[in-house]
Amino acid sequence: MKAKYAIAASLLISIGAYAQKDELKQMKKILNKEQPTAEDLQKLKQLIDQAEPLMANADDKQKADFYYYKGNYDLITALTKMDQNAIKAAIADFDKVLELEKNTKREYTKEITEEIYPDISKGMLSIAKELGANQNYKAAVPLYEMAYELNKKDTINLYNAAAYAINAKDYDASLKYFEELDRLGFTNKRLSYTATSPEGEVQYFNDKKTRDLYIQTASYTNPGVHKDPSVRGDIIKNIALLYIQKGDKDKAMQAIAKAKKQNPDDIGLLSAESQIYFESGDMENYQRVIKDILNLGSKDPNLYFNLGVTSAQAGQKEEAKQYYQKAIEIDPKYAAAYYNIGVLLLDGEDAIVSEMNGLGTSKKDMARYDQLKEKRDAIYKESLSYVKKAYDMETNPENKEQFKALLASLYTGLDMMDEANALKKK
Repeated sequence: MKAKYAIAASLLISIGAYAQKDELKQMKKILNKEQPTAEDLQKLKQLIDQAEPLMANADDKQKADFYYYKGNYDLITALTKMDQNAIKAAIADFDKVLELEKNTKREYTKEITEEIYPDISKGMLSIAKELGANQNYKAAVPLYEMAYELNKKDTINLYNAAAYAINAKDYDASLKYFEELDRLGFTNKRLSYTATSPEGEVQYFNDKKTRDLYIQTASYTNPGVHKDPSVRGDIIKNIALLYIQKGDKDKAMQAIAKAKKQNPDDIGLLSAESQIYFESGDMENYQRVIKDILNLGSKDPNLYFNLGVTSAQAGQKEEAKQYYQKAIEIDPKYAAAYYNIGVLLLDGEDAIVSEMNGLGTSKKDMARYDQLKEKRDAIYKESLSYVKKAYDMETNPENKEQFKALLASLYTGLDMMDEANALKKK
C-alpha cells in the first residue's frame, strides 16, 4: 500500500511540474507582446492564480520565472490603476526573484536592478512630488519610503518620507524614519554642480561631467558649485521634538546629548536643544543655550528675536529690546522685531491710563491728568514709529491685520483721526 501511495504522490508532482511549465510559457508569451490587451492581462492573472499553488514543488529557476512574470503583472496593474498596493506587490515579487537568483542563473537580476527598479523609483518620486505640491503628504509618504527601499543609497528619499510624515501628522512613522536616518549617520552634506538653462533657471547636477556636457551641447551658462548644508542637526531636532510630542522629554534630551558628544559646537544641534527647552517652557536653559549659539558666531536674526521674546516673558524688558534691535541690525526688514519693540514700549501704559481714569476734576487732578497724558502720548508716539514700520514691511496677511489693529489704536489714542480713517480703508 505504501508503495502505491508513493507512486501516486510522485505522479501528482510530475503532473504539477508539467502544468507549471505550460503556464509559465503562456505567461511569457503574453508578456512578450508589445502591447498586451485587457483580455491578455485577464488571462495572465488566471495563469498566475493557477500556477501559484504549484510553486511549492517548483525549482528555483521556475520560481524566478513565476515571480518575474507576476511582478510584471503587478507593475502593469499599478501603472494602469495608480494602485500603491500593486506597486508594493510588484516590488515584493521582484525582490523574490533577486533572492532566488542568488542561487541560480541570473537571468533577470540585471534588468530588475538596472532598469525596472530605477524606472519604478522615478515614477514614484514624480508622483510623490506632485502629491507634496498639492499638500497630500499622507499619500506621498509611502512612495518616498518605497523609493528608498528600492535603492538604499538614495537616503534622501527616506529623509523626505520623514519630513512628509510630520506634515501628515503621522508622528510615529516620522520618528521611525528619523531614527533610521540617525542610525545611518545621514547628513545630506554634498556638492551639487549648477548651470543656468537657456530659460534662465538654475539647474542642479550630481556630477561635473554631466553639468559640463549641458554647457557644451545645450547652451547652458554660468557654471557653479552648490554646497548643501548638513541636515544632521535637523534630524536630531526632529527626533527630540517628536519625543516631546509623545510626552517623553527624557528621550528627547538623550537624543541631543548623544549627538553633542560627537559635535559639541554644532549650531544645528544647539538650536535643536534650545527648541526643546523652549517647547517645554524651560526659558532659563533656553536662553543659556541660545547665548552659546551666539557666542559661536551665529548671525541668525531669528535667534536674537527668540531671545527677545523669552527675555520679555521673563520681565527683562531692556534686554528684550536689545535683542530685537540686534535682529533688526542683521535683517533690517524683520517686521516682527519692529512690532515687538512697539509692543514692549507700551508696557506700563495700563498703569498710566488707570491713574488717568481715576482722577477727579480738581485743578490738581487736571494738572496731573495733563502730565500723564503727555507721558502716555510720548509712549504712543515712540511705539507708533516701530509699529508703522512693521505694518509697512509685513507681507503675511494674518500678521499684517494684527499690526494694523495696534496701529489704528495708536492713531486713535493720539487723535490722529485722518491717519486712522485712511488706515481703515486699506
